Amino acid sequence: MRRILLALLAGTALTAPASAQPGTQPTSVLDQSPHVVISNGLVSAHVFPPGENSLYKGTRFDHAGVMLHVTYKGQDYSDYWFDRFVVDPRDTSRHASGTQTACCAVSGPVEEFGVVGFEEAGMGGRFLKPGVGIFKRDGDNPTQHPTLPLLNAGARSFKSSETGAQFVHDLKDTASGYGYHYAKNVELVEGKPQMTMSHELKNIGSKPIVTTVYNHNFLTLSPGSEHLTITAPFNWSAAVPLQPELVKLDGKTIRYIAPIPTGVTTQSVMTGFGTRASDYDFRVTNTKTGFGQRIRGDLPIAKINMWSIVTNYSLEPYIAISLKPGETKRWTYTYDFYGPGEK
Repeated sequence: MRRILLALLAGTALTAPASAQPGTQPTSVLDQSPHVVISNGLVSAHVFPPGENSLYKGTRFDHAGVMLHVTYKGQDYSDYWFDRFVVDPRDTSRHASGTQTACCAVSGPVEEFGVVGFEEAGMGGRFLKPGVGIFKRDGDNPTQHPTLPLLNAGARSFKSSETGAQFVHDLKDTASGYGYHYAKNVELVEGKPQMTMSHELKNIGSKPIVTTVYNHNFLTLSPGSEHLTITAPFNWSAAVPLQPELVKLDGKTIRYIAPIPTGVTTQSVMTGFGTRASDYDFRVTNTKTGFGQRIRGDLPIAKINMWSIVTNYSLEPYIAISLKPGETKRWTYTYDFYGPGEK
């Protein structure tokens, strides 16, 4: 399939429906953001380049590799899990159910890095959010997503082919000492229902980069997570007990035994994994439809968070990154898609 660039729609005037809150837009508007469609004949995905007209302008997630509608045999693994989104990327206030702030209004297999140098910066100082840029510290809570404007967004480039896309982010900030070269490649593997996401992060600054990164994996396999099972190479354990009427831990398998009601969240840090990279190997399956996804990484797991609401299931494995100036880290995720009768 030839790639389709929807840049003509970038300047289209869009008006929110009367039912939307002021400053919000329906999710259908997001599909009109400039993007390319990649496909290997089995799996297809909508890939959104970063930049001025990008779909995602928030400060939480990595701007590289934003993808929606990752589809196999008609099953959309990465549909929208919210019905409206906030237009202003500086708006971090809470909104009614179904509306997402600009920091978080994105779906699919998107990543987030932890902040770097927040405490060291001091109030008013500069700190790094890899994948986004350099920010000014204006508060005391490093878990709060940075607010705009960016002090240094670096330079980005993007290119695509029929089956893949490459994102490059170069950032050098002499005022803070942080800098990196970051390349991320998304590729749909020829002849397989498989997608790889490979990364290379090189520290080109004068300070160490010590952080973590995880993939949020907003999966839309089953509303309410009903009929989902999540299997791992190890026995699952939840740091915070999950609702027994909704979720059951059964050795190496997590089972959703009832649908998550609207307004309810199932969330816990999950444990049980060891120090081997082979523990980063999960299968999420809708046992009613037979569709599922295998998620693998090639580095050891540092942490796992599990978060799910009525519209999506999110398994969030973290890896650790510690780079001295001049050092490079590489890692790859592999996604295998399967349908009824396939594994």
